[in-house]
Amino acid sequence: MSVQTVSRLINDLGAMLLFTMLLILASGQLFRAIYAVAAQAVFLGIAGAILGAATGNVDLWVVAGITILIKAIVLPWLLIRVVKRIDISREIEPVIPINVTLALAAAIVVLSFRLSASLGPVREAITGNALPVGMALTLLGVLAMASRKRALTQMVGLFAAENGIFFTAMAVSQGMPLIIEIGVILDVVLGALVMSIMVLRVRGDVDTDISDLESLKG
Repeated sequence: MSVQTVSRLINDLGAMLLFTMLLILASGQLFRAIYAVAAQAVFLGIAGAILGAATGNVDLWVVAGITILIKAIVLPWLLIRVVKRIDISREIEPVIPINVTLALAAAIVVLSFRLSASLGPVREAITGNALPVGMALTLLGVLAMASRKRALTQMVGLFAAENGIFFTAMAVSQGMPLIIEIGVILDVVLGALVMSIMVLRVRGDVDTDISDLESLKG
């Protein structure tokens, strides 16, 4: 597989990752945001497989499989199970209006590409536009966390930000050490489990949603 072909495929996958990130920010339904972050994981897995085929790095194939299994199947299933278990509203309650959020998202994408373009030789050394796309995904994930009220929707933003970091590291390094990549994935799983348990315990103990605790402020 030629370098040009790999670069084009990675750029296409980067565009799809940005599109799913915009779906998360614009979504008014919690389930849609969860499905969008699951689609991100599928695109990450495909990117890993492409880089594995191009570089001959078997570790990337392993990481691609683990990414799809854990991030595209297990974690979304866990989030959906928690949503159904605590029976919360499936409507996303934004802190910032969605139109303002999308305007900020567009500014973040432009800023990410401008910053990466200023790096010159560093940007040329990586695969396609992985660096600006990864930077944008990470910042947009933080924006998704900051612009949502509920813990579960903030968790979706956290996963999206982590996907941006993972995409950048995987493409730039063309294969981090396998133990590090698996460790990152396990950290995400552990974080999801801890957050899910906390949400379930709070819901079970006080029989209210976490966002309702804001009414206790003096």
